[in-house]
Parts: sequence; C-alpha cells; structure tokens
Amino acid sequence: MLNRKNTLTLWREATAGLLLMPLAFIAGIAFYFALPAEPPLMPLAFAAALLGVWWWRWRRRAHPAQAAALGAFLLALGLFWAAFYTAQIRHTMLERATSPRPVTGIIETIEITAKGHRITLAQVTVAGLTPDETPKRVRLALRGQIPDLQLGDKVRLNAGLLPPMGPALPHSFDFARYFFFRDIGAVGYGLNPITILAKGREGEGWRAMWARWRHTLTTEIMATLPLPHGAVAAGLITGEDSAIPQATFDQLRAANLVHIIAISGTHMVMIAAILFVGARLIMLPIPGFGQRPRAKQVAAVVTLIGLTGYLLITGLMLSAIRAYVMMALILFAVLFDREVIPMRSLVLTALFMLLYDPSDLLEPGFQLSFVATMAIIAYLESRKAPPLRFSPGAFATYLVWMVMVSVVAEGATAPLVIHHFNNLALYGVFANALLSPVVAALIMPMVALYFLLLPLGVEAFALKIMYYGIEAMLRVAEFISGLPHALTFLPSLPGWGAALFVAGLIWLCMLSGRLRWAGIMPMVLGVASLLTVHLPDVMATAELKQIAIRKEDGYVLVRGRAQSLIPELWANGTGSAKLPYNPKAWGCDRHGCVAEVAGMRIAFPEYYEALAEDCAMSRFILTRLKDARCDSATRVFNSYYTQGVVGLFIENGRIRAETSRDWQGRRPWSGEKHNAR
Repeated sequence: MLNRKNTLTLWREATAGLLLMPLAFIAGIAFYFALPAEPPLMPLAFAAALLGVWWWRWRRRAHPAQAAALGAFLLALGLFWAAFYTAQIRHTMLERATSPRPVTGIIETIEITAKGHRITLAQVTVAGLTPDETPKRVRLALRGQIPDLQLGDKVRLNAGLLPPMGPALPHSFDFARYFFFRDIGAVGYGLNPITILAKGREGEGWRAMWARWRHTLTTEIMATLPLPHGAVAAGLITGEDSAIPQATFDQLRAANLVHIIAISGTHMVMIAAILFVGARLIMLPIPGFGQRPRAKQVAAVVTLIGLTGYLLITGLMLSAIRAYVMMALILFAVLFDREVIPMRSLVLTALFMLLYDPSDLLEPGFQLSFVATMAIIAYLESRKAPPLRFSPGAFATYLVWMVMVSVVAEGATAPLVIHHFNNLALYGVFANALLSPVVAALIMPMVALYFLLLPLGVEAFALKIMYYGIEAMLRVAEFISGLPHALTFLPSLPGWGAALFVAGLIWLCMLSGRLRWAGIMPMVLGVASLLTVHLPDVMATAELKQIAIRKEDGYVLVRGRAQSLIPELWANGTGSAKLPYNPKAWGCDRHGCVAEVAGMRIAFPEYYEALAEDCAMSRFILTRLKDARCDSATRVFNSYYTQGVVGLFIENGRIRAETSRDWQGRRPWSGEKHNAR
C-alpha cells in the first residue's frame, strides 16, 4: 500500500536515479498520440505553464506534492512538445488514388527488395495534380529490370499513386502516421520505362555522397555472397535487409531471429569492444604512454569516432541510434572519469531521441529496443555475471546465463510483438539459445572485422567467413520454423493494454525493494486486455476491392487476392497466417452479392438496378455506388467516399460501421487539418 512513507521512498528512488523526469515527459508524448483529436496548442502551453508554477512552489520540499507537481508539469510539457512538433509538419498527403501517370522527381533513397527495388522521390511533380495537391515525397515499388539508377538522379516514369493507408484493423499499425512523420505523402508502384532526365551531381554534399557510398556497399555485399546469405549480410552491415526473400524472412520470423539482423546493441557493443581493445593494444608498446590512464581516454575517442561512422553506414535506424547514444554515454564517462549508470543512460537516451522526434515513440523498433534493453539491464543488475573461465563448467554456466538473458528479453518484448506484428514465436528462446554461441563467436566478430578490413579493400575475406555463421542461422531458422505451431498469430493488444504492460514493466525494472513487485499486476492486466478485443464481422477496403466476412469456422476472403497486403494484415490480426479464399461463402449474381453474417443479411450491390431489392430484403448495404440510398430503414454505407478499411460490427442485432479514420482519430495524418495552427 502506498502510504506517505512509501510515497516518499518511491519519490527519492525515482529522483535519485533521474528517472521520473524523463519518464513523465515521455508519458506526456504517449498521451498526445492516444488522443482522439488534435489538441489546441495555446491551452496546452498555458496548462504546462500553470503546472510549472505549481511545481516551482513545492520544489524545495520533500513532500509527495512535489513529486505530483513535477510529474504533472513534465507530462504536460511532453504533451505540448509532441503537439508543437506535429504542428510544424506541413506537407501534402495525397487525397485519392490516381491511375498511372507521368511522375517526375529526384531519387532520394534506393532500396533493393526481394522483388526489385524501392525508391523515394523528392521534389515531385505529378501530371494532373496542382502543386498544392502534390506530395513533397513519394515512395514507389519497382519491378523487373531498371536502368542504373543513382541517388540524386532526376527521373520520369509512369506511376500509380495511393494515399498511405491507415490501420487495417482496430489497434493495428497506422501506415499513414508513419509516412506523415517522414514527409512521404503517397506510395505506389512505378512502371517501365524509366527515363533519367539528369544524373546526380557529385558535389551535392556529404549526405548524398555518403548515401551513394552506402548503397554501393550494399550492392557489393550482395554480389559477394549468394542469396539469401548476401541479403542477410547486408542487413547485418548496412541495415538494408529488404532483399531477404520472403520465405527466408518468414522462417527467421518464426524462429524469432530477425532481431539478430536488425542493427542494435549487440552490434554496437561488439564494434566498440574491438575498436577499444584494438586501440589499447596498438598504444600498449608506446613507451611511457601505453600504460597511462590517458591511453584509455584516447581509445575511447577512437572508439567513438568508429561507432559514429558505423552508425551512419547502418542508415540511422532507431535501434542503432539508441544503442549508439548509450555507448556514447559510456565512452564519455570513460573520457571524463565518471561512473556510468546503465538504466539512467537508457532513459536519457530515450529522452534525447524523443526530443528530436516524438513520433519515434510509436515505432516498433524504438519500443522493442527500449523494453528489451531495460529488462536485460534490470536482470543483470540483480544477478552477478559468471566469471570468464575456460572450463566445461564455466561454459555451461555462461550458456545458461545467455539463455536467461534471452528469456528475459523475450518475455519483455512478446506483448509488444503481438501488439505490432500479431505473432508470437513459441520456440524463440530455444532458437536464440542454439544460435547465441554462433552469433557471439562468429557472426558479430566478422561484422566488426569487415569494417576494419574495409579501408584495406580486403573486406571480402570477412564476408566469406561470415557466410558460415549466416548458414548456421538459416539452418536453425529452417528447423525451428518447421516445428508445430512455431509461429502463432494473435490479434493486436489494445493500445491501452500495451501501455499498461509497459508501465508495469518500467515499474518492475526501475524500482528496488518490495515496491517493485507491484508492477506485475499492470503487466498481467495489459496482457489480459487481449481478451477485450472485438474484431469486425465484415471487413472491406475502399471501393470494395477486397472483402472478408466472419463465418462459423472463422474469417474467409470472398473478394480480392489473399496474397496482397491488406488481406495478409487481416489474416494475421484475426489469428491466422492466410485468409482462405472462398467466393462461395456469399451469394452473387450479375447485380451484386449478399452475405449472411451473424444471422444478418448484408448486401453488396454492384449496380443501381439491384438497390430496390436489396433495400427491401437486407438489413445493411455496403456499396461503392456513388449516390446509393434506401427509402426503407435499411442502412447504407457508401465506400466511395472512404479511404482505407471499413469494418462492420454486429452486436445485439445492430450493425455499427467504423473506418480506418475512426480508428486513427481526427489527426493530421488521417486527413484532418491541424486545428492547432
């Protein structure tokens, strides 16, 4: 029970570790993104100022009111900062899909994918769209043979454009929000031929030159090793893993080994260790210097420079940035002879990243990286690591210790994996235990060796050795993915459930004593929120291109291709790998279709001639006919005016229709204009 004494103890713990301040600010950012509508800026600023005055009044007193005042002030400040940051984003989001038409732009990024390439164009012009209607950037998928494109090239091609889609199901990932904060206003596909209007200039600046070199590096890695090994190696070294074949990626996902490819703390620690130890060994023979404490500081500077270069090569991914900032804090502590507190470094790292871009808080990479690292730090602080000895007993102890670290990381991240990706790898701990020695002794050292050999031009030597480690990883993934129920699909946790779980985990990891165990209850309730999820009985995309309905034995796809993106998201979000395609699950004629769902008749007319009969015989009509209406009590939902997904919920004999925009709220990325400006 939290009496006054316990509250003061909790407050001293939190402030002594500088944990409450960043976490309260971060909670304010989370609250902003949970709002159903965009808040006005001026009232937020006024509220934050009032709470700041309240805290200033109590700042010198060791009283629970001081904790409450500071927490409320920082929460309001985080809320205001997220709203202010969003209000500064001014770019156009495409309103409706366009047919293939000439698109001109400058290539900003090029990614190699399993099916071709993916490019991002900046300074875009689109035939038939005015400058006010044209997005600043578009992302296009390209298939087949394409010309030798380089970053900075100005190109023209025919492309079909789509507005970035919102959530495919309640609580699922919002692609529109993701692209909004990256200034990408449309996605789509490009068609050959591609005309290069102007080649990129060499003197465009260090960023363009660095991006070109990084893309060249990825291409060379994939040319050195065969697929899929080359694509995995590129993911490990440059972070470009889009070329991994889908079948291989599915096996890695089923074995929960994808995180090994994502640039994260393991990569940074290994690179830092080799650079630091290597620099010390080089300086050791220098008379009168190698043994001095200043040599350690010089090694820290060399390591920091090397890590910065590695971070830039990896493409500034969130997990890599988090790991880099933490390692930088440790190296600065070595440089200035200061003690490093890992948990404090982690929280401050998260704070720095969210000050730069508050939207990172909703990214799966940020959340998984933060939660896994926090849980591992808490576990290691409560356990003493085994001594490094060369004996069978010490090796067994070290292996058990590594397995426990994997168990802790898996348990901490599993609910968030379910929330974001709708899957749970049942044998992930076992797979990581099998592969941990290979990763630690072969794969990661070869990643570090690759960068050491790169300036000498003999980096292919490291790649050829790395091949055997990647081969072992792929064989383990193939074996694990073949086990029964290796990958289980589940609906997404509600947002409040995921937040409750993370709040409980933070409480458990960052406090000490008996108070910490109070965090288990919100963690359990957060996972149990999965039981409250209610999914639509009918799901359809804009203009009814894809439709899925719930039958007695589960969901079936009655229109569309099961292999396309949205049906796959529907399948995973409803608990299966694929939706079975069964057009016989509803009745159709040349005028339209009719489905019986939960004892209710729903019509999908294709032509106006069928409206009168459907209005008389159906309880609900879902159509893409522009001006469809019924004179009877039958409800009509017109998907012609809707972008994204329509979901029909049948409850107690009533039908409720919701859309992606309802699940997004009235936010700038959902097509709503800023009311905060």
